[in-house]
Amino acid sequence: MSVSEPSRGVQWFGAIAAALAAALIALGTSSPSWWTGHKGALEMGVGLREVELCASLSCVSRGLEGLGGGSTAWPKLGAVGFAIGWVASLFLAAAAAGVLLSRRSQWTARLGRAGSAVALFALIVGAGFAWTYPGFDGLGAGWALVAYLAGAVVGVGAGGLLIAGGGSRPAT
Repeated sequence: MSVSEPSRGVQWFGAIAAALAAALIALGTSSPSWWTGHKGALEMGVGLREVELCASLSCVSRGLEGLGGGSTAWPKLGAVGFAIGWVASLFLAAAAAGVLLSRRSQWTARLGRAGSAVALFALIVGAGFAWTYPGFDGLGAGWALVAYLAGAVVGVGAGGLLIAGGGSRPAT
């Protein structure tokens, strides 16, 4: 059994975790389901950049600006969370692909480090967005909030696994 075998397994596990994290963050970023609810025949959803109101046959969306008592921090955190969510997804997906397509541990470790750092930033911004949520009648926490934050947590750990798994693998 060679020294590189255990790190290969760690890297594969890290790649699977990074791919899962990238998918969860991307879903949470793109969906207006951080908070959802119904009021009569109206279905409502709040996401990082917009509020979506849907009736039986149509939906209307609007930005977060001006909602929640005029707070400017909450919409700004949503806008930053949206951008950083896509960046985190990109880096984590690239790190996962790096394990699958390349045997260069140096690049995989760098992508893992970047993915972990960006996922940590996404976690902090996403938690800040959730914390400053002004609350709207009839809305409860939705699946996108959980997906985004859980994906960010998994992304931080996946980046660490990719870094650890890349340490003893020979570069080609």
